[in-house]
Amino acid sequence: MSNENLELNKEYANVFEENIKLTCSPVAIKLLKSEDEIPEGIERIGEKIRHCEMVRKASYGDKFYSTIDEHLCQGGAGAIGLREMPPKVASGEHYFNLGRFKTPEIAKSTTDALSVISEPQWGIAYAPLNEANFEPDVVIIISEPITAMKIAQTIVYNNGEKVRPNFAGIQSLCGDALANPYLEKSVNITMGCDGSRKAADIKDNELAIGISKDRLEEVIESLKAI
Repeated sequence: MSNENLELNKEYANVFEENIKLTCSPVAIKLLKSEDEIPEGIERIGEKIRHCEMVRKASYGDKFYSTIDEHLCQGGAGAIGLREMPPKVASGEHYFNLGRFKTPEIAKSTTDALSVISEPQWGIAYAPLNEANFEPDVVIIISEPITAMKIAQTIVYNNGEKVRPNFAGIQSLCGDALANPYLEKSVNITMGCDGSRKAADIKDNELAIGISKDRLEEVIESLKAI
């Protein structure tokens, strides 16, 4: 099965390469419920960094898996199911103290609306899409706005509905680009956040697009058609 997944992912990666502007590789991400689900040949990452940094590393060619022990950002880890959301993040206190919100109440209303995977996960596998020998739960693309436009056009092409991105400028690559598409079985576009732009070097002219496995084939087929 791993060989079949690898060949399909290579095919999808080629379609992306031929039809949209890429600044780095699309990243395949798989949520792992247990150690038994680690994809063959995928080794544990050897450093403690943030989820957004892991996405960036995979976009540049690395493949690995991580557990909660390797995640430096606990808010990001909470968004993707590796732990419960830290109380100060869940309450909005953390972001209010950073000056992101006018009042604690407004901060709480926003954090209540953030996408969070509540089902506990054991780990996360990351790989460039063309090297992933597993079925990704979500594919994340870091690129320029023209790429998001093209992906949005694939959704419109297939069902005629306008695309409605869901983001708040916080928890971008964790909540917006991974948790939201995973939970909603959707495609989401997010502008990045201060953390990902600083820690993961998301450029000023880049954004992120999360595509759930439920919509991946639709996006691919539409890219080939338009």
